[in-house]
Amino acid sequence: MTFNIPRPVADLIDAANSFDTDGFMRQFAHDAMVNDRHRQFWGYDAIRRWCEIEITGDHVTMNPVEVINHYGDVIVSAELDGDYDKSELPDQFILQFYFTLRDDKIVQCILLPIGGRQLSKATSTSEAATPFAARVPSSA
Repeated sequence: MTFNIPRPVADLIDAANSFDTDGFMRQFAHDAMVNDRHRQFWGYDAIRRWCEIEITGDHVTMNPVEVINHYGDVIVSAELDGDYDKSELPDQFILQFYFTLRDDKIVQCILLPIGGRQLSKATSTSEAATPFAARVPSSA
């Protein structure tokens, strides 16, 4: 499947799939921020260390299944695979990557499970939000 993916995001995906830390890092602004599972990594050195451990270190591969261009931001839903602990994950593990770009660099990347995270119990907020959640149509 072919998607219209901005060059820095496409290059990041290619670098991840090649386990190329330097290629992965070339796509980020020096003061970028990555938020992965509610953990924030600010700046080049912190993002590089995260990448070395949890992306290229775990041999993570990304297979985009949907791309949405939304007001200049890019949301990539990608099926992931790799050498990480999959014991509590579904067979088809898809994450959404929310990319913010400036001057052909990634300045922010937020990783979220598709459909949000599972809550341990229903709350008034989760129950109220559920009926209003709507899928954004793909622009690819």
